[in-house]
Amino acid sequence: MEKTRICLFTAHSPQMGGGAVILRSLIANLPRLSVAWFYIGDETVSGYESGYLGKGFMGGAIAADIFNTWKMLTNRKVAYIDAIVKQLLQIECDKYWIVSHNEGLRIALELARIQSKPVHLSVHDDWAGAICARSIRYKFLAVWAKKLTISTLKAVSSVDVISSAMADYYKQIAGVKSEVCHRYLNEKMIRHTDDITKAEQSTITCGHIGSIYNKTDFIAFLTIFHEFVTDKGKKPMMKMWGCHLTVDDIPPQLRDNINFYPTLPEEEVIPKLATCTFVYAMYPFNKALSLFSATSLPTKLTSYLQAGRPTFGHGPEKSTLATFLTANKLGTMWTSLNKEEGLKDMTAILSATITYQQLNDARKHYFGERNLIIMNQALLDNPD
Repeated sequence: MEKTRICLFTAHSPQMGGGAVILRSLIANLPRLSVAWFYIGDETVSGYESGYLGKGFMGGAIAADIFNTWKMLTNRKVAYIDAIVKQLLQIECDKYWIVSHNEGLRIALELARIQSKPVHLSVHDDWAGAICARSIRYKFLAVWAKKLTISTLKAVSSVDVISSAMADYYKQIAGVKSEVCHRYLNEKMIRHTDDITKAEQSTITCGHIGSIYNKTDFIAFLTIFHEFVTDKGKKPMMKMWGCHLTVDDIPPQLRDNINFYPTLPEEEVIPKLATCTFVYAMYPFNKALSLFSATSLPTKLTSYLQAGRPTFGHGPEKSTLATFLTANKLGTMWTSLNKEEGLKDMTAILSATITYQQLNDARKHYFGERNLIIMNQALLDNPD
């Protein structure tokens, strides 16, 4: 059977971040596609050397970066974007698959404008609501980022997004229908960790991987974790893999309760998470990040699902994180910074147990085979 040739472009490494995890999981399970992955970033990545197109233009000296990014978002000519588009046009393919992150949003628009092959757009984070809202550098560019997002959504052939809330939002602002597509997990990747007998533990361990979105919110969690566990006559221990924080960011009285470890491949970190009493995920309470919290979805949840541990969620009630944990009954959600409410949620997480059925039901609903069907429909010449 002849495969459909796909030219995939990302403005990030094929091995870095949640977006890359999502893409790799899909590509590995779409045998009717032949995907050539092209990317920009700081350096080449092992196994993807032929797809490296050089460094991105975003970043660097602040004044020049803000000016060039503004030009990119306002549809002005940017020589760097034109050069990337020219390289992608030379790739023999049947369709383009572009991820909207950073330069990708404008590149998708240009490809849709100047050639006739279908352009599929994947959105893992809204440009204005996530990239601008989380950045001091780009925060004042949100208005133009939203306008470019609308233009690109209308120009491309098809769109997939990371949550139903994002699909609703794009339908509202652009009148465009999009499909929800997550990372794919097969059933064999879900394992049920035998329940840790908390009553016999002298140390209560909380695991975490990846970024912390707000240091103040995290310290609030760490404080109640310390207080609750020490009041029980036990030792609290926070284990964090791949976090940008350091021990200097932690109040002195809490430093003995936290260990930082380097980023590990998922197959190595999941067994370590599986030994934790519970795991932690947060989304920020900052109102400027409300769209981000409401429409994105933490990829770390797929690792936590595989580890089989209950999750202590911390963030706004109106967030994809809260929806995921509540609907699947995979943990608890502290939706404020109120200490008493947090202590109640700490009681709940330490008495929580989850079954294999719950884990696999969440896998099927969020991360199951439907995601492969969606991408086949978007990218195959003949999906049936």
